[in-house]
Amino acid sequence: MNLGAPTPFPARHELGLGKLHNRYPSIADLEARARRRLPRFAWDYLSGAAGDETGLAHNRSAYDAVRFTPQYLCERRAVDTRTTLFGRSFAYPFGIAPVGQSGLVWPRSAEYLAAAAKRADIPYCLSMVATTGIERIGEIAGANAWFQLYPLRDPGVTRSVLERAKAAGFSALVVTVDTPAGRRTLRDRRNGLTLPPRLSLANIARMFGHPAWLASSARAGIPRFETLLPYLPKGADATGVIALTQTLIARGIDAKGLEAIRALWDKPMIVKGPLGLDDARTCQEIGIDGLVLSNHGARQSESLVNPLHVLERIRDAVGESLCVGIDSGARSGLDIARALALGAQFVLLGRAFMFAVAALGAPGARHATELLALELEQAMGQIGCFELAHLPARLAPDSAAVTRLDLQRESESIEARHRTS
Repeated sequence: MNLGAPTPFPARHELGLGKLHNRYPSIADLEARARRRLPRFAWDYLSGAAGDETGLAHNRSAYDAVRFTPQYLCERRAVDTRTTLFGRSFAYPFGIAPVGQSGLVWPRSAEYLAAAAKRADIPYCLSMVATTGIERIGEIAGANAWFQLYPLRDPGVTRSVLERAKAAGFSALVVTVDTPAGRRTLRDRRNGLTLPPRLSLANIARMFGHPAWLASSARAGIPRFETLLPYLPKGADATGVIALTQTLIARGIDAKGLEAIRALWDKPMIVKGPLGLDDARTCQEIGIDGLVLSNHGARQSESLVNPLHVLERIRDAVGESLCVGIDSGARSGLDIARALALGAQFVLLGRAFMFAVAALGAPGARHATELLALELEQAMGQIGCFELAHLPARLAPDSAAVTRLDLQRESESIEARHRTS
């Protein structure tokens, strides 16, 4: 399979006409098939969240609260979904979020998603702890590839990783800052999840009960953190998360650490994870190009606010100096339209794309991009909105109110600190 030479993305009028769109007409249908195809430990890793998992319901309710008022008696024309992000034009205002340990969920999933992103002309963000390396994804996706970096302990390793990403053609850097402490994902603990999976009798039985996953995993070989292999100490476990956290990955990052990374990267740099005005202001002062407001898909803590709740206030605070996107909870083209209407400039989706790959392999990656594009165009056409910039005008009067938190005290406090600093 030549993943580096994708076929052209189908014309818009062709979307929705294939068999997959009849059998799997939504991300929820792909999710249901993925659950049947994955061993329990892989499914729980993908679908689970921190603590009691109430964060998942919080994320869903934030999107469901956003409603539109349509305009029907207007001149009809084709919906234009093209957007410009960080100086580059994309066909759609959404992209594929970074997912760590993606090879555990489905072998070669990072390669399938990178090829689908190139074909659809959307961004694909490779996780630093994916099981496919920088160079391979660069070959497939080229400038459609963004690289996600977790803070590293050694500045020399950081410099080396970023130099490799530049050489491979990655067009943007996404620094994730919202993992300063370990997380408690109870499903993973109960499963004793490791990478590769611990060969307990229960896990062996689960593997053999899912022959498609087992066969694909056998063909792909043991998943390893390919990007970070050159930096692991001699004798360290090249497949284990513990080896990474104990030797390479730092716990959190401060403003000085972010400034150091900014000095090493001369292309667009995005910070993923901020939810508060103070962090947004700090990024603005450092010279960051963009933000991805995120609660990490509720995977780090069940207590975090959804990005939709803080989007308007942060956009107002940073103005046009930063390109602001979001992730955490979007599962459809309608959800993408909702986020854009509230002020996001782009949306990243993680689980939605991984459900698709786990359900169907490489065809699933392509199907998910087509499905989300079709849903977005249909959502916009239904409410009489033909350009992305006009989506805010279609919000129902109470939608902004129900998704906005009262952050006035935080705003005033931060403004006071900045005036005195």
